[in-house]
Amino acid sequence: MEYLLDIGAWNRVFAVPADLVDQHLKLAGAVQLKVILWILRHAGESFTAEDVASALSLQPADVRDAMTYWSETGLLCSRGSVLLPPEPAPAEPSAPAKKQEPVSADTGNTTAPAEAEPVRSLRPLSRPQKPDRAYLNSRIEADPAIAYLMQTADEIFGRPTSPNDKATLLMIVETDGLPSEVVIMLMQYAAGIGQCNIRFIEKMAIRWADQQIQTLEQAEEELRRLTESRTAAAAVQRVIGATAHSPTKKEQEMAHRWLKEWQFSEEMVRKAYEICVDTIGEYKPGYVNKILSRWRDASIYTPAQAESDSQKKRPSPKKGYGSTYDLAEYEHTSVVDMMEEEE
Repeated sequence: MEYLLDIGAWNRVFAVPADLVDQHLKLAGAVQLKVILWILRHAGESFTAEDVASALSLQPADVRDAMTYWSETGLLCSRGSVLLPPEPAPAEPSAPAKKQEPVSADTGNTTAPAEAEPVRSLRPLSRPQKPDRAYLNSRIEADPAIAYLMQTADEIFGRPTSPNDKATLLMIVETDGLPSEVVIMLMQYAAGIGQCNIRFIEKMAIRWADQQIQTLEQAEEELRRLTESRTAAAAVQRVIGATAHSPTKKEQEMAHRWLKEWQFSEEMVRKAYEICVDTIGEYKPGYVNKILSRWRDASIYTPAQAESDSQKKRPSPKKGYGSTYDLAEYEHTSVVDMMEEEE
């Protein structure tokens, strides 16, 4: 499958989006930056992951990981096999106005009929309208909790945060509805994993708001799950001998599922990995997930049981692979992988 980056006027000019420098330069790794710069340089041209890998002396799998990274951060959006820049977010008011409670004509009491709380929707990530500096300063002066949040942010970041960073934190509290203490816990987690940048924190905060994580207890539980997922992903990478790369969110979730939820040993994950590579010629987490899912349903939890199951399937290998596993188990695992078709 070939890809085509269609970015209008950028097709004939080697332009670099400001967001790439402003929000992603510190977070992205060398491979990810090489890939996005190559893609921008070749805007308007069709290419494959193999083309990029050959030009940059990389592995195609690393190129796909990098493309997945840029899709997940929102810098690129995919429509089929076409990659596009993010759509601009609709404008939002700089300072949300408080609703005035209706006054009763008979008693003068400010009692209003009860209204159902609106369902919070996931806020667009690309260029949201932030509070202006005047409103930011007024909220810091008026609310001790907001002032403490900004002061703590400076301590966690290890530097004075910019007005833009402070405006983002205020919007997380007032637009997305996360309490200040939950935002502080989120910033501490980001600093602990080496991701202390406002873009990463904002993206996680929006996800938490969508998941209705509103209390310290809920935040602690989510951070425990995230930590377990990162640990599981690192264990899987070690077991399969994968080259060092930052695992995607989906890879972390699957690793957590295999080792924590389904309680498979690392040896069984390695066994599933070997079957995957022998069958399709490369490592695909989604394919491994299918194998382990079927093993769980069949209560296969030891290498001996897996080998016996493999022998039962051996009479019907798929043509061209010599494998004992059905290629229908193949499942794509990322935004870029889903755009690919077997050639």
